[in-house]
Amino acid sequence: MSRTILGTTLMCLALAAPAAAQQGALTSPSASTEGRASVKVAPDVAWLTVTAESRALRTADAQRDNAATVDALKASLKRAGFGDDVVKTRSYSVEPQMQYTDGKSKVIGYIARHSLEVRIDDVTKIGTAIDAAGGSGATSIGDVRYDVKDRASIETKLLGDAVRDGMRRAEAMAAGAGKEVMTIWRIDEQRFSAAPQPMFRMAASVAGGMPAPATDVAPNEIEIQAQVAITVILK
Repeated sequence: MSRTILGTTLMCLALAAPAAAQQGALTSPSASTEGRASVKVAPDVAWLTVTAESRALRTADAQRDNAATVDALKASLKRAGFGDDVVKTRSYSVEPQMQYTDGKSKVIGYIARHSLEVRIDDVTKIGTAIDAAGGSGATSIGDVRYDVKDRASIETKLLGDAVRDGMRRAEAMAAGAGKEVMTIWRIDEQRFSAAPQPMFRMAASVAGGMPAPATDVAPNEIEIQAQVAITVILK
């Protein structure tokens, strides 16, 4: 055998060795299961989306009118305690307003939309933000999102709880098969992206021309979850 062929053969064997070892471990007696953990917590931060929409025959007029409305909206929010540091632009657009007649379309004006996202660090003040926006020209208010400021530490603890839950399941499976858990082969975190759904209680107008009471918004608790997939080697 030539040196070239021998070198190639040795290299192939070296590359195949880890794969063979891995395949050997995977073919050992094993068990796979999932571990779960969850907790319900009260939200302590929220984000509210507020949109101002303006229509005009010309693009520049729609933009100018919209800018004036947004300035008034921001001023109202600031008076209510929501300053520039918690009010940010979420989206902005200007688009033609179309009219369709007899299969034909034409531009009859322009629509400018500016959406703001308001971060509310005290969830008891969500109604205050809604009322401030509604009284200053906002055309759309909604899309409330809730969260907790300390989510990272909560998720870290839940991951540990989920792994322990998975190990209890794996040990139970092993005992049922007359075996024991020798070692952990693999642990994978399974991510969740479900968003909490808010619950609104919107106040109605009072009869007799009296002003409506402040908007009342009651957030649901948030369920934070952790889930892992565990594979163990049995003996």
